[in-house]
Amino acid sequence: MRRWIIGISGALLMALSVLGYLLFMNHLEHSKSTVETLMPVRTLLSGEVVDVSLLHSVTVSSAAHRADAVMDPNELIGKQVVVPIGRDEEFAAWKLSEVKLTPMTGERYYSFKTDAATNVNNMVRRGDRVDVWVEWKGQTSDQREERITAVKIIESLPVAGVKTAEGVEVGDKFGVDSMLAGDAAQLASSRGRAPGKPELNTYIMSDEVYAAFAAASVHGTIRLALPNLTEANSEPARVTSEFADWLAHNAVKPELLNLESEGVKP
Repeated sequence: MRRWIIGISGALLMALSVLGYLLFMNHLEHSKSTVETLMPVRTLLSGEVVDVSLLHSVTVSSAAHRADAVMDPNELIGKQVVVPIGRDEEFAAWKLSEVKLTPMTGERYYSFKTDAATNVNNMVRRGDRVDVWVEWKGQTSDQREERITAVKIIESLPVAGVKTAEGVEVGDKFGVDSMLAGDAAQLASSRGRAPGKPELNTYIMSDEVYAAFAAASVHGTIRLALPNLTEANSEPARVTSEFADWLAHNAVKPELLNLESEGVKP
């Protein structure tokens, strides 16, 4: 009887050891095939700033994990969403940017009228950085045929707000179909679904940048240009040397501004 008890006990211990080993190997295999990452608690739209309340930890398979996902919360907090991020998406690095929505020393908020065409087919959003051009009509040497001429005025100008006529911030609509597309397609899709039309742009400008913008507005039509939004850009806004040179030779004379009709003597 004693031998039976010893034999059964030994077999039981061996079975428990094998089971423990199998459970350990299964856990090890599972840990290798999954990744702990971060996702938003809800869909985040363009222009929103990430804070800790919008983050939660999720376990995903290694196959589903994005190589460019940001998994350190310290690298996410304070970043601005460039393209909508779904609640079941990781935080792709290219969908986030450094936020600049308040003026620094020597800067001010300035607002100007705008429209969908100026705003790159209504694709400009709060937090973007745009290049600014002035476009005007000139004449050829025979003074009969007109031609279009343009000069870039400002580079990397921060947009602090894009409002509709009703004062609502222009944002993006987010569709599930956009999550299934590639990065470039997601960008085009989200920026092409604005629910409102832009009426007023607010920029963050230094005195020099504002003076250039105002001078260009007198000379011709303002056009905005969007650079590659997937590339980070924290450079300060600057007036281009091309426009500074052009303005030095083409400054508007007071009489061309029709100041006398405004009751102001040139």
